[in-house]
Amino acid sequence: MSSYVIVWVLLILAWAANFVIRIGFSALLPSIIDELQLSYTRAGLLASAFFYAYVLMQIPSGLLGDRFGRRRVLLIGLVGGALAAGLTGLAGSLVTLFLARALTGAFQGSLFSNDRAIIATVTPPDRIGLGQGVSFSGPGLGLTFGLVIGGLLVEFLPWRTVMMLFGLGPIMAALLIARYVPAPAPAAKRVPVGQRLRSLFSNGPLWVLALVSLCAIGNQFILATWSPLFFAEVGVTDLARAGSYAALQGIAASLGMVASGWTHDRLVERGYSSKSVIVAGLSGLTVSMLVMAVVIDRRSIPWLAVVLFVAAFFCWSIWGAVYALLARLVRPDELGTAFGFSNSISFIGAIVGPTATGWVRDLTGSFSAGCVLAALLALLGVVLAFAVRVPAALTPPPRPRPRSGNPDGTDS
Repeated sequence: MSSYVIVWVLLILAWAANFVIRIGFSALLPSIIDELQLSYTRAGLLASAFFYAYVLMQIPSGLLGDRFGRRRVLLIGLVGGALAAGLTGLAGSLVTLFLARALTGAFQGSLFSNDRAIIATVTPPDRIGLGQGVSFSGPGLGLTFGLVIGGLLVEFLPWRTVMMLFGLGPIMAALLIARYVPAPAPAAKRVPVGQRLRSLFSNGPLWVLALVSLCAIGNQFILATWSPLFFAEVGVTDLARAGSYAALQGIAASLGMVASGWTHDRLVERGYSSKSVIVAGLSGLTVSMLVMAVVIDRRSIPWLAVVLFVAAFFCWSIWGAVYALLARLVRPDELGTAFGFSNSISFIGAIVGPTATGWVRDLTGSFSAGCVLAALLALLGVVLAFAVRVPAALTPPPRPRPRSGNPDGTDS
């Protein structure tokens, strides 16, 4: 097996383990709402707590990874996130639960900026879309396992115990990465932090691409946070069954990532822009969310399951193209910081989306209006995608020659 494929597989595992903690919380949310007597608005705010710290950590973790080693920072985040999941299970009030989830977000915030940079560095240029797609299929798997297993376990165990059990996955992933991914060689050149940040903040196309991502992330976490309660609203009373239905989006997410990544590489070979995949995905998402609003109004469980699957497929299908394009907009030595910068902007959608949807649900008494809001957000993403200025030619950054057995020769 090629060294870059090993990296793909290990990062799939890391993402899956982290997403079990991140999204499995949604399967536990009905139990938490009952225990703490929360309104939907407060529940949405609690669900977003993770992302406040997650967003704040994106740029710092990218800077730290570019400077001290992307693998090293990634491992600290995995272990810290597992410990924070344990603290979540010990939280005894809304305030302490909010803080524990925020701490979890802070540690998990180290993964994206560093692992996406590693993938961009080690993957052959003609497989970059597939590499970004396949290696990022872990969130879909984690979403599925988190919702299904969380929904099943909470039927027999207290939600606090389930949350602690979720922490075992990232520890296993960290041990495997530490064992099978050697420490990378030091970078030949270090760019001062101030110079790196000025370069990124003045990069107009990077800003626009980040706003496109914000629109998709907002939809992604509206679905991930509230989908179990979507099914509860249309008549599913069993938490395990609602979680299983909601988990369909995880399967769709993984399929969307892999299929669109492969499609992206084939289209680029034929002279098409990466934007074509992004526009197609967000357009499909817009239509899907409008249909979902109608299905919720009509209380159709089978159709909600189908539309949720389709919406998740389109929502996740853009990422291979987005990450491949992002790597073309910046220098190789600032990849980690650039991914963190983009993600810090895009994950504002993960904060605003679930909270706004919960507020609309309290206001209208139905999640249908929230789905219309999500569709408008996706449509805005389509408009912004057209505005991204793409480099005229595909010129992937050169891949440094790594040391023997070393999958990332760009930093220390």
